[in-house]
This record gives sequence, C-alpha cells and structure tokens, in this order.
Amino acid sequence: MRLLIEVADRSLPYDRRTKFPLYARSGVTEAWLVDLDAGRLEIHRGAGYRDVRIPRTDETFSPGAFVDLALTVRDVLG
Repeated sequence: MRLLIEVADRSLPYDRRTKFPLYARSGVTEAWLVDLDAGRLEIHRGAGYRDVRIPRTDETFSPGAFVDLALTVRDVLG
C-alpha cells in the first residue's frame, strides 16, 4: 500500500504510538495522520516513518504516490 490516511480525534496517541509502527512494518510507504481536534496533518514517510512533516495550512504538498496532485491542509480537512 502506498498511502494510508488515518483520521483521529480522541484516538491520536494510540494511532501515533501503536497503529503507525504497525503500518510501517507492514510496508505502507506513507501514512498521514489527520488530527481533527488540532486541525492539522502529519505526513509520515521513510523507514519506520522517521520523516514526519507537518505542513502549514496554506502550504502545498503532494502524496508520494501521486506527485502530480497538489494539496493543502485545507483541501484535506475541508
């Protein structure tokens, strides 16, 4: 799997500490954690998801699997 998007509200600590390591070990190349309470996005990439990026609301970014797709945090959160 190339991209997984996890949406969290109260489950954020569990998602980050428990689920994301499982996704990385399972071969998911990139995982996004959408934090609904904070209105932010974490982009996890690289071996063991050591590369974590938190784009600004107006910053443009692309999923690794879809490099031609330009998004902002507003696009993802609505």
